[in-house]
Amino acid sequence: MPADAFELRRLVQQHFLGRISSVMFDPGYRNHLALMADGYDVSVFLDDERQDGYITADPEEGFVQRRAFQGSSVTTDMRRGAVSIRISKKVRRA
Repeated sequence: MPADAFELRRLVQQHFLGRISSVMFDPGYRNHLALMADGYDVSVFLDDERQDGYITADPEEGFVQRRAFQGSSVTTDMRRGAVSIRISKKVRRA
């Protein structure tokens, strides 16, 4: 039976195995740009806990670098563990 033309496709989440980074001179920056340009939503998990404010994530090296707020100043902190980068296509609305 053919699918309804207006059927909403379910989101299939995939894992990205490379390094991503929002820092221009980091090796993962090109991966980050490519994922954004291709319309992917990116979520980073450390030990199955979602990480907000991440700067760099590397599943192979097992670390996530994040923004850390201490009072009125912003610093970075690095956490180690099992890193997972999950990607899914953004849903385009007409």
